[in-house]
Amino acid sequence: MKHKLIILLIMMLAFSALYGQNAVPQRYAQQTYPRSGEKFITDQFGVIRMYVNVWGHVNEPGSHLVYDGIDLASLLSMTGGPKTGANMKKVRLYRAEPDENGQLVYVVDMQKFLKSGDRSDFIQVKPNDTIIIEQTLPNYVLSHIGVATTLLTILNLYFQIQVWSNR
Repeated sequence: MKHKLIILLIMMLAFSALYGQNAVPQRYAQQTYPRSGEKFITDQFGVIRMYVNVWGHVNEPGSHLVYDGIDLASLLSMTGGPKTGANMKKVRLYRAEPDENGQLVYVVDMQKFLKSGDRSDFIQVKPNDTIIIEQTLPNYVLSHIGVATTLLTILNLYFQIQVWSNR
């Protein structure tokens, strides 16, 4: 009975550690979305703005109200920039509606911009576009290594208890 209680206690601690690792809430830049369906919004100073969505491995993902004509670098700056481990070689932009070329999806190599400062490959951001920046695989593995470590620690404790109880 004592061994089962110890195993139960270890399991409870392990699961609380597993679920507690991502307990820090992320701050979202904008939680409201335009309800009117209008593509552009003009403020009291006559500045034309639009909503765009930024998802993925950035510091402030969500829906952002930005000025018309914004480029990708400025937009990413408004989201707090990419997090460490963001895959800047394959930044995907999804259009809400097909553009004049009939295209809905673009893939932009922002790594080229980061090395040279060249903005010639940038695509014009339009209303309700969604930009997705994924996390690189090595960064994902390293950020989740704590889960594997916790599971292996639980397994080790279980075997140690079994060895100890068989003496």
